[in-house]
Amino acid sequence: MNHPMHRVFFVLVVGVACLLTALLSFGLGVAERRGLLQRRPFSRWAGRIATSVLAVGALCFAWALFIEADWLEVTHVTVKTAKWPKGKHLRLAHFSDLHVDRDSRALTQLALALRDEPVDLIVFTGDSINELGSTKLFRSTLGSLPARLGRIAVRGNHDVFRWRDVDLFGGGVATELTGKGPLILEDETLSICGAEFDHFDTLPDCLAGAPKGAFTLLAFHTPDLVEDLDPKPDLYLAGHTHGGQVSLPFYGALVTFSRFDKKYESGEYHVGPTTLLVNRGIGFEPFLPRVRFASRPELTIIELEGDR
Repeated sequence: MNHPMHRVFFVLVVGVACLLTALLSFGLGVAERRGLLQRRPFSRWAGRIATSVLAVGALCFAWALFIEADWLEVTHVTVKTAKWPKGKHLRLAHFSDLHVDRDSRALTQLALALRDEPVDLIVFTGDSINELGSTKLFRSTLGSLPARLGRIAVRGNHDVFRWRDVDLFGGGVATELTGKGPLILEDETLSICGAEFDHFDTLPDCLAGAPKGAFTLLAFHTPDLVEDLDPKPDLYLAGHTHGGQVSLPFYGALVTFSRFDKKYESGEYHVGPTTLLVNRGIGFEPFLPRVRFASRPELTIIELEGDR
């Protein structure tokens, strides 16, 4: 069962089996109460177990739909670098996969969180909208978020394949990274590269163009490049996986749509000299249920600290 869709199919089959078992148990209970059937104790216990499973499943679905779906989690991560002297510090905000199609509690929480925790730079790693009519809401949301050095963004797979001709970031909303040379900030101590989803071939030259001794940051929609990049960035920010959007305890994400499957499903990883941070995103894949389970929407606050 290695293919991700096999896991989804497995969960659906188990869910349907539990539902059918519960319905059968209910029907047998009705027949027993009417004197049409006499069940043994074992049958009664099996029916109770099936009903309990169905009840727990219904509660989990309600939680995933009404509670966790828009319950933003603010995650804090510290990244130390020997390229900066002790005392030098920069705070970044990273989020991905807004998939805006309506206003939501999570979007409001995002703005409030960045008001309460001021940052120097905001990094958005793609997948902006689910429908054309939500462009204005997306632009006003991202463009209103405060940061001393501004906002940078890259296009994700949906932005490229569905909304390539839509102005997502222009007019001051964010600086779009297209791989055409690094963005140099903080007196040449910070070099930032990024590219849209289908133009990642420009990234090696962009990374190689960093000033000597600068901390290198890469923004790309997916974590799929982390093992192949040369030169390697110091920090790689990605999204795309949604943390599975539906995750199981002790197992994790069911589906990530990454070529690495579950290897880099969400959170912090260390790949050679690179710190990889995979954000769970905030919105929902289009055409799929608007649910999250054990994979809350996420805003990541990154503390970059000098350690030389």
